[in-house]
Parts: sequence; structure tokens; C-alpha cells
Amino acid sequence: MDAVVQGASSINMTAVLIANGLGAGLMLLLLLSKRSNGRMVSLDSRLFDGMCRLCMALCLLETVSFWIDGRMFAGARELNILINALLFTMNSVFAYSFSVYVDYKLFENFDRLRRYYTYGMIPAAVVCLMCVLNLFTKVFFWVTEDNVYYRAPLVLITYLVTYCYLTYGALLVFRHRHKSSKYMFLPVLLFLAPVYLCSLIQLHFYGIAVIWVSVAFGLTSLYINLQNERALLDTLTNLYNRSYLLHYMDYLIRRAHKGTCVIGLMLDVNDFKFINDTYGHLEGDAVLRAVGKILQTVTGGQGAVVRYGGDEFVVLLENARSDSGERLRERIGEELAKYNASGKAPCRISLSMGVAEFDLVDVDRFFHDMDQKMYEDKRAFYQKEGNDRRRRRRDRDTEKPAQTAETETKI
Repeated sequence: MDAVVQGASSINMTAVLIANGLGAGLMLLLLLSKRSNGRMVSLDSRLFDGMCRLCMALCLLETVSFWIDGRMFAGARELNILINALLFTMNSVFAYSFSVYVDYKLFENFDRLRRYYTYGMIPAAVVCLMCVLNLFTKVFFWVTEDNVYYRAPLVLITYLVTYCYLTYGALLVFRHRHKSSKYMFLPVLLFLAPVYLCSLIQLHFYGIAVIWVSVAFGLTSLYINLQNERALLDTLTNLYNRSYLLHYMDYLIRRAHKGTCVIGLMLDVNDFKFINDTYGHLEGDAVLRAVGKILQTVTGGQGAVVRYGGDEFVVLLENARSDSGERLRERIGEELAKYNASGKAPCRISLSMGVAEFDLVDVDRFFHDMDQKMYEDKRAFYQKEGNDRRRRRRDRDTEKPAQTAETETKI
């Protein structure tokens, strides 16, 4: 059986201690930082905490495995086997947890996790079972009588399973970046790039401890990027917030060039106070989330969708055409009609909309134009609603005398 030969002589314990100590320290600081921000009870937060704890434990276990390799004392060989079996087991669990974490961050659907990841855990479970077998026979590795660790060719299975889980998570983010939290794409890429590179290095060069410190840096980068993005997201609708809009407007102005056309659309939910007062604020929140999803669906990730404040939204289309605003209004109207027909809303939802073109110079004028046109649309809506109510009232008043006369005739 071919094997990758290792030995204690190839291990630089000083470098291992520095690398894995740094990784474990980063994870400890991250966990303490999250705890100081308050108790997180959401599934994605618990999964992220679990990954941080796994990474910290793996940094420590890997350090012990390197230190114990080649040393002779009572129970040293058995401890070496047990630690390395735990390393491979926890490695697969970490990779599986990452794919579950990414899926939940994208879809926030626990039923989806049960439906897909019950079967998705099979590769990780197989690796764990083979690690248990490795306690009694040679599967992924073996340890000689003089306590020297060797990797067997089947160790490539553990790398394959790990890469499959990590790659699946990356592809999931890439595929759904326009439909769901697209801000995850760059953080996940920054997380995976060093992990792929360092794991391949450690696969070929035993004694170099770079995998788990790279994972620790990746998790830290992921956390920082997601926290930065969270500061620019509206917590109710998961759309960008007003702070992001201001940054985005500055960005558009800085990179403005001749021929660029930016179209803006401001929207407002009609009779939103009536919805809150009549059906309750929970239904009002559901309406806002529904409108946000409609806007995301219509733009298809090609524009910036912002909750401007209260029941107002702004959509910006970069590199648009002059008629893009009106076509966007039509598509929003079509999707809104579908939503109203679905019966999911407590009452019929309608939107007032105002379209304006941004000259990439005067931001105040741009928002003023959108706002004015939106309120013109809103005035037209309320005027129509008033006319409809008066007509219905006249119809009722006309029906009453006819019904009274009919009753008198019968008597």
C-alpha cells in the first residue's frame, strides 16, 4: 500500500504552535465578541458559533497530534490514533455545517434543511463511520508501533467530501445571489479561497499547520463582512437600508461617465396606516416583506432595492434605458396583481410610484423628482378611491328606496 511518509522529524513545532495558536485565539475572540453583542438564538448564528468552536478545537487537536507524533510514553500510540480519528471526523462535520449554514442564510427555511440535508449528511456520516473503523484497522491512516503517523491513500476521500461540501455552499451562493442575500457572495469567496489553497498545501507537505488557521481567518473575514453588510440591511425586509442608498449614490457619482443612465423609482404602500390599524402591525410587516420580495423578483438582482423608510421603497437601475422606469412599473404592477390574487394579503395591496432619471450630479433634485411624481400618483389613487366610494354610496342609497317600495307593494 502506497502511503505519504511522515515523521516527527518533518514537524516544526514552533511554527505549528504559532499558526494554530493564532487560529484558536481568533476563534476565541470571535466567540467572545459575539457573546458580548447579546445572545443569538437564530439557527444561522448557532451554526456559526458551532463552526467557530469546531475550528478552535481542531486547531488545538492538530497541535497535540503533531506534538505527540513520534513520542513514546504509556498510551501515546492509542492517543495518537484517537486524536487523528477525531480530526478527520470533526473536519467532515465542519464542512457539512458550512453547507447547512450557507443554505439557511440564503433561504431561512428549516423545512428545506430537513428535506435536503438529512440525506446531505450521508457523506459526512460515512467518513465518521470510517474514522471509527480506523481505531481498529488501517483506513485513512495508521500509526506504527513506535508511534509514527502515516496517511493512507484513502485519506483522499476525506478531502473529497470536504471539498464537495464547501464547493456546494459556494455554488449555492453563486446560483442564488440575485434571488436572495447576494451580499454573501464575496464573503464566502474570501472564506473559501485560502481554505482550498492551504488544505492542498498541507495535503502534500505533512507537518505544515496551515489549514485551520486559514479557516479561522476565513471565518473571521466572513463574520466581519456579514456584520458590515448587516449594518446596511433593513432587518424587517432584508433589503438595503437608507445608509446603503447614500453610499450607493456616492458610488454612482464617482464612477459616472458619459452615456450612463440611472433610473430611480420611489414607491409607497397606499393606505398602509389603514392596514396597520385594521389588521395589526404583524400584518403590516408582512405586507412590507411581500412588497420587498416583489421588488427583488422584478429587478432580478440587476438593481439596488432599498427600504427608504416606513412604507417607502426606492429602486435604482444602473445602465438603464430611458423607458426602463415605465417597464419596471408595469412589471411591478403585474407581480402585485399576482400577489393580490393569491389571497396571501389581508386586503388588496396597491402602490404609488414615481419615476425619475438621475443626472449623476444633483442627488437632492433626483429624490425630489421621484417624490413629487410618487405623490402625484398617490393623489390620483385617493381621488379614484374617493370617487369609487361615493359611487358605491350612491348605489346603496338608490337601492334602499327601491327595496322599500318593493316591500310596501308586497304588504
